[in-house]
Amino acid sequence: MQMSQNAMAVSDAVAKPNLYSLVVWLTGTLFYFYEFFIQVAPNVMMPDLTRHFGITAVQFGFLATAYYVGYAMMQIPAGTLLDRFGARKLIVVATLICALGSFLTAHAHTWALVECARFATGIGSAFAALGSLVLAANWFPSNRFGVLSGFVLTIGMLGAVSGQHPLAVMVENIGWRESLDVLTVVGLVYAVLTWFVIQDDKNPMSRNRVNSSQSFKELLRNVVKIICQPQPWLLAAYGLLMFTPTLTLGASWGVGFLMTAYHMSLTKAGSMISLIFIGWAIGCPLFGFISDRIGLRKPPLYIASVGGTISLFIMIYVHLPSAFMLETLMLFFGIFSGAFLSSFSIARELQPAKATGAALGFMNMAQSLGGAMLPPIVGFILDLLWNGAMQDGDRVYLLGNYQYALLILPLEMLAAGVFLYFIKETHCKEVV
Repeated sequence: MQMSQNAMAVSDAVAKPNLYSLVVWLTGTLFYFYEFFIQVAPNVMMPDLTRHFGITAVQFGFLATAYYVGYAMMQIPAGTLLDRFGARKLIVVATLICALGSFLTAHAHTWALVECARFATGIGSAFAALGSLVLAANWFPSNRFGVLSGFVLTIGMLGAVSGQHPLAVMVENIGWRESLDVLTVVGLVYAVLTWFVIQDDKNPMSRNRVNSSQSFKELLRNVVKIICQPQPWLLAAYGLLMFTPTLTLGASWGVGFLMTAYHMSLTKAGSMISLIFIGWAIGCPLFGFISDRIGLRKPPLYIASVGGTISLFIMIYVHLPSAFMLETLMLFFGIFSGAFLSSFSIARELQPAKATGAALGFMNMAQSLGGAMLPPIVGFILDLLWNGAMQDGDRVYLLGNYQYALLILPLEMLAAGVFLYFIKETHCKEVV
């Protein structure tokens, strides 16, 4: 039987997380760790992939597009499915799909099959962040959601960090195909762990318990209502503009830029890029904690937009005299960009409990579409400016090429602050 609105409000106020709540949530977030690890893997494997398959920068950029198209198209369906069926079964199936994607990528003989494998991986990955956020909403009270959603990203960023320097070392020692086989086995083991640990409905005080009696017509009605409101679109725009610059550098073009600008080795560049994701791991819970603490969502987001813009301009256009200064700037850029997650808190507070998954799915869909479009745009500009130089079978792009192509990144973060002006302040409370 569904709880009444008043009963849900009471239960939300009195619900107390216990050890099992924490175990369930942490187990769910491990999928986000795994998903981010395999998401950034092509960044480290770029030289091997371009050399082995003989592809251009645009073709490599479309590898990210294939991933994000699959990821984006599943966001709203994933959110509504989580609202109806819960996280346990869906996370298990999604993990198996991701493991299959890694296996197919490792053993593909054509670039088309690699792109299909990344598309499938994107479909499976669509349930990672959403599953973790829905578990946080279901197993913890509202005043914990901001910081918990931040820690979801922290765990994901630990996966991204592990997908840079450690993965680069593994690729150099055992090869890129063998490294992907290792990721396949890890996914299979995690799927088994999830099946035995996560339970969807053991918490009687859950705010948004799994409700299989909720019809698909009602779920669709929730989605349509969200799409027809202006606030979700404004929130999605802010999140997209803050999110995509980080992924464009961290998962596609950052390693190549650093190797060109500072003549770094692959391992060193991968290690340096990982600082962006460490910054994300700090910034996501930090901005969530600050906004929960002061009872306001928007002021920290303004600071993040300005700080991220300045950090990017210096990083791309100023040749820093020391590695320490570059590392510090990478870290701060990651911290500022991590504020994008607070827009998810606003999205949740503007929608009723039964539409939590759909609202979060809409936000994630918009951001993933940005992740799909931006890397090939950067790649197209690089190919357009390429002077024909080749080295060891790879195209050689000049520093000026990278600086021109990456100009879009700081402009995006600056535009995010403009969209923020029109977003409603929720004061960290549900307003529905």
